[in-house]
Amino acid sequence: MTQNCKRYLFVALAALLLLVIYFLPEPGAIVRDGEAIALSREGKASLAVLAFSIVLWVTEAIPFPVTGLIALLLLPLMGPLSFNSAVEMGFGNTIVVFFIAVMIISAALTSSGLTNRLTLMIFSRIGLNSRRVILAFITTGAVLSMWVTNMAVAAMLLPVAVGILKGAGMKPLESNFGKCLLISIAWGCAVGGIATPVGNGANILAMGYLRDLAGVDINFLRWMAVGLPATLMILPLSWLSLVRIFPPEVEVLPISLDKIKGDLRELGALSRKEMATLAIFLLAVALWLFDPFLDAYLGFSLPTEVVALLAACLLFLPGLGVLTWKEAQKTVDWGSIVLIAAGLSIGMSMFETGAARWLAWATLSNIGALSPAVRIFVVVLIVELLKICFSSNTVTGLIIIPIVIALSLELGLNPWLVAGPAAIATSLAFILVTSSPTNVIPYSAGYFTIKDFARAGGAITLVAAVCVTISFLIFG
Repeated sequence: MTQNCKRYLFVALAALLLLVIYFLPEPGAIVRDGEAIALSREGKASLAVLAFSIVLWVTEAIPFPVTGLIALLLLPLMGPLSFNSAVEMGFGNTIVVFFIAVMIISAALTSSGLTNRLTLMIFSRIGLNSRRVILAFITTGAVLSMWVTNMAVAAMLLPVAVGILKGAGMKPLESNFGKCLLISIAWGCAVGGIATPVGNGANILAMGYLRDLAGVDINFLRWMAVGLPATLMILPLSWLSLVRIFPPEVEVLPISLDKIKGDLRELGALSRKEMATLAIFLLAVALWLFDPFLDAYLGFSLPTEVVALLAACLLFLPGLGVLTWKEAQKTVDWGSIVLIAAGLSIGMSMFETGAARWLAWATLSNIGALSPAVRIFVVVLIVELLKICFSSNTVTGLIIIPIVIALSLELGLNPWLVAGPAAIATSLAFILVTSSPTNVIPYSAGYFTIKDFARAGGAITLVAAVCVTISFLIFG
């Protein structure tokens, strides 16, 4: 069968799935405490658009941005949202601005020569073993994500990784090392985000819900007592899984260590352009890091998106000469922007129509009959799978956490041992690129496909569920 025939087949399959789900009769309502939770016609239409998009994104039968644009057309056509609402929920989201700003900052780091210098410094210290370089990236991403928002960490590491790949002559979509290195950024951020309460927006959300809805006060250290061991278990297994699925094509990167050291010496001191770029970048990192202190001591907060936009604008200040607008224009990956906007529109459509709530109740309502270990494992696994439907960790937490707390109280279970694993799982988006904006940042470099990401994510989804279960059973 030719490639074109396969693509036509996948498009037909996606269309068939769309129509089947859309025309199926609405299932009966789930009744809890006298409240009927029904899947409305609009909610069913949202599920149909989601299923259609997932098939085309995973198979890449048509370009993924085009699939996103088709989804934006289908949402109003099939009823869940008006066209204006669909566009507003996607392209009107502040994450889109964050992405554009991040791409501009990455361009400045590269064009100034800073990423090249940093790459040479990394190689000169950790050597050229390809597996060790991947381990260094996934670990760095995890450590930083314990304290900084996952998206910001991915934005910091992306230009360095791309600099390494270009320096080693690795081509996009052809290099297994390139796939490992870029996916390790997304995975490192996800795994590190579960270690502390500040590592993921849904963690804070869960702590607030547990206090307000169940009267259970989880402090910083109690969260870390289960989050950190889970991170320490998942991290090496993630690395092992990644290098097994995509074994690097070279043991040692084809770069001469002597030449690296020579090049580093030739670079000499930081140039004026590098210093200006570094100062702006460090300012952004400092604001990302110390934002909680700004809020606590000065009474104002700077959202992650605002900091990124501020840093991107500073790069164009007259006299600095860091970046021109023409250079910046070339760096914005519009396909990734469309992808994340479409993902947000579909996710919000699921939320607004009640489809997400119905799906969560339908999948989680029977956990009371399970043993504690199986219950934690099932909760983590189901939330990880539900993440496929949503495009934000916080939105996932917003939908899932109140439901699992209500379920645990109703069934006489410890809310912390149900809501805690669920909150942790909201950060673990290993299967679909669009499940988290953090995944889209390394994806935008073009070194791996959506199918590559899904292929690598299946096994680690199960591994992570086991690790979180062990951590909660021992330390929870």
